[in-house]
Amino acid sequence: MPQKSKIEVTEKVKITREYVSGKISREEAARRAKVAPASIARWARIYRQEGALGLAPTKKNRVYSSELKKKAVLEYLAGGCG
Repeated sequence: MPQKSKIEVTEKVKITREYVSGKISREEAARRAKVAPASIARWARIYRQEGALGLAPTKKNRVYSSELKKKAVLEYLAGGCG
């Protein structure tokens, strides 16, 4: 389960934008945000796919239907997940 971010979302977006635009390196972004460089790479991927809103914290957990859960379990048991 994701942990609550220790950095404000506005700062996260600012750092991510600077990294994505090439103004700072991944290591510099990680140093500024006090996170691992892998986190910066993940933020950049989310930012490219979903924009700044993708970096905002979610308010609730995702809810999956019983039908979807059953389908996933059956697929897994049939060897469909790798």
